[in-house]
Amino acid sequence: MEFYRKYFSLLMSVAFKYHKNEEDSAASVNTAFLKIFDNLDKYKPEIPIEVWMRRITINHIIDEFRKNKKYKETFTNSTDDEFIENENVDNNTFEDDIETEVVEEVLKQLPNATKNVFCLYAIDGYSHKEIQDLLGISYETSKWHVKEARKKLKTLLNKHKNLIG
Repeated sequence: MEFYRKYFSLLMSVAFKYHKNEEDSAASVNTAFLKIFDNLDKYKPEIPIEVWMRRITINHIIDEFRKNKKYKETFTNSTDDEFIENENVDNNTFEDDIETEVVEEVLKQLPNATKNVFCLYAIDGYSHKEIQDLLGISYETSKWHVKEARKKLKTLLNKHKNLIG
């Protein structure tokens, strides 16, 4: 129980990037903890425990999305034709002083598929090739979702900035 309490908030912060509400995030974290406890014998001490648990949690969330029929339909409807190869998106448009909470709130406003691909790529450090393999989407679709997320995030963050002053 002490182990669970110690790492629950860390794994919730991971899960919350992929779910729109606390209940779904907590359910994912609890199931991930079951997987963590079941596989403690496979843990290698040379890897930080937080990194190992984070990876298990992300992999569990990806598995959940794969099983979700709506998720599959979302990606089936995203065709490679939507990818615009020559579109320029500035990768460094976000100001450094934007609070993490604001970014998390803005991320929640993105469509699920776009948010998930963006989080895997920009936050968790997966490559487009890894995302392609993990989610069963094309390389181009992964790139399209990241570009769409960046455009929408820029717009939403600018709106937020204008509201604050």
